[in-house]
Amino acid sequence: MSFDGLVTDFGWISLNKKRETICGDFFDIMENDSDHVLVLSDGLGSGVKANILSTLTARMLSHMIIKKLPIYDAVAAVADTLPVCSVRHLAYSTFTVLDIRGRQALLYQFDNPDAILIRNGKVTAYPYSTFTLKEKVIHESTFDLREDDMLILMSDGVTNAGMGKTTDGGWGRNEVLRFCQKKYRPGMSAQEMAVDIAYAGLALNMDETDDDLTVLALRFCKKQTVNLMIGPPHTSEDDTSYMDNFWKKEGKHVICGGTTAKIAARYLKQTLTTIEGSAVDDIPSLMRLPGADLVTEGLLTLERLVEYCEDFREDRLSFHEMLQRRDGAAQLGALLFTWATDINIFFGNAYNEAYTGSEITAETKTKTVEELMEHLRTAGKNVNISFWAV
Repeated sequence: MSFDGLVTDFGWISLNKKRETICGDFFDIMENDSDHVLVLSDGLGSGVKANILSTLTARMLSHMIIKKLPIYDAVAAVADTLPVCSVRHLAYSTFTVLDIRGRQALLYQFDNPDAILIRNGKVTAYPYSTFTLKEKVIHESTFDLREDDMLILMSDGVTNAGMGKTTDGGWGRNEVLRFCQKKYRPGMSAQEMAVDIAYAGLALNMDETDDDLTVLALRFCKKQTVNLMIGPPHTSEDDTSYMDNFWKKEGKHVICGGTTAKIAARYLKQTLTTIEGSAVDDIPSLMRLPGADLVTEGLLTLERLVEYCEDFREDRLSFHEMLQRRDGAAQLGALLFTWATDINIFFGNAYNEAYTGSEITAETKTKTVEELMEHLRTAGKNVNISFWAV
């Protein structure tokens, strides 16, 4: 999301209730030129039935609200449409609706734990009123967003964590508030906060999920750009213009590839050195180049980062594990997935003679970079690429 001078860093995690193959929580995002709508819904029970209820609720509400249908009409339409549970005779699904218009946030919350606003590093109260519709008591809030605000939405799998195991009545909202404020630090990414909350919920549940658990976190900040150079251009005659375009970009500058780093060192008239002891397992050492924020080896590092991304797609908790690693791929991943909102890739797919006789082809690096771009875009990053290859 991007609005009124700010961009949104978005992070999320959903954990299925134990022994369930599908999550009973669901969220949907809709955007147009002026509005950004996010709906989180928690369906009655768990598994497939709950997923149907939450999916219908989230998708119907997001589609209607992005089209400016009044919340009263939207909720009434959902209540009249949801299938009724044959056991409990309820058409029941909670929801949290976040509608961002410019810098104004409108929140409509029914039976989910109330959203948490962190401002200036502290949990901050926001105004709300209530109204009743179709026997549902809905909290309604309107407030302006500020730079560096963080907003956290969640299902009751968070506040109920530990119930009957490590807590009498669950984690509870007040304790969650204290946890979020303690964990927060300036510049913390939304995904880090979401994963930290989920890990704490799991710990209270003694490493089980007794209910579906979902956390959505949004950090509102100014654009933060990483310029990522991967490989030298196809012909050395383009080296100078390639470097000119790269270094004039605002933001952080990251180089992937030893040959590319040597060209950059000549261009900057600086000395390139290896950081001793930075090689980890089969990931080569990092390098140091004055003027660059991070310098890694090329293809092996990128391939390992894509593997981390695949793990992350299958298990959102693995994001935390990646951040604990110190290899070049993990450090590159931390910069791209936690700090950056926008990423400019300078891609020069010159053939590396070191690959002669191996199974690595000219297309290998291209495919790896395309996969990385897909993961970055899925994570909500704005990614642009310029090709310096034939």
